[in-house]
Amino acid sequence: MTSCKIAHNFQAETPELPAGITRAADAGFSWIADHFSNTTGAFSHIAVKDLTNLTLAHFYWNYPQIGFLYLQTLLLKQEENGSFGDLRETARAVSCLSNAYSYLESNSHGLDNSDLLTARGKAVHYLLEHRARWGENLYDTVYILPALADAGIFEEELCLDLCKNDNSDRQHPGTTALILTALQKQKNLGKFNEAADFMIFEFISQKLKWLSSVREDGFWKYSATSNLILQTFVFCNQKYIAMESLPWLSDSQKENGSWENDLNTTSLSLLTL
Repeated sequence: MTSCKIAHNFQAETPELPAGITRAADAGFSWIADHFSNTTGAFSHIAVKDLTNLTLAHFYWNYPQIGFLYLQTLLLKQEENGSFGDLRETARAVSCLSNAYSYLESNSHGLDNSDLLTARGKAVHYLLEHRARWGENLYDTVYILPALADAGIFEEELCLDLCKNDNSDRQHPGTTALILTALQKQKNLGKFNEAADFMIFEFISQKLKWLSSVREDGFWKYSATSNLILQTFVFCNQKYIAMESLPWLSDSQKENGSWENDLNTTSLSLLTL
């Protein structure tokens, strides 16, 4: 398995994958290939969210040529103002472009990554232009924060607001996972003062314990939610907790190689694996 640039902050050594994980991934990619022809035009109808996941999943599992086709299609969706649609989709694209650039820098495979930083810069500019709207929607916020972090931009105020304004409306496993990933990515920049850094550390630790407590038989009710949570445990340096659920993830795969016959869930599962 190709080393994932998205995991550059991991501290512990990655444990060996359980038997069957590679076979599960191969089957998942085969299902995707059966449903989408490997030409740029054939991908044009795929949503930005799915293109970002598909790009990185193919890169990280060492299918760079196909991943590059998805990446090219993503770039074609950028508008003149730098956006990829709304704030959330633009944030998703920024994270994808950042991680795709890092991957291609280390594993070029002869693929040209010269346009990625330009496209990312325009997208980041769009996000910054709409700063006044960042706190209006929680789900926009939890995608904007990691996107900024992936671009090396520190945003303290939004992070502290997420911690201080915690309430029962957010006590959903998937929502909590997105919040923790956003905070951890910003924390990894190392720019919080000591008091703020400790507050965020305590918040993340408490919520990770809660996520563990609501897990049932290795997962969290829905496959897409479970993937978000497993990825959060990895981002937060709790890989061994995530590894405990990998057998469930591979067992929940359908015989045709997909997860729930759904492109988003399948690409998320491949990223988790």
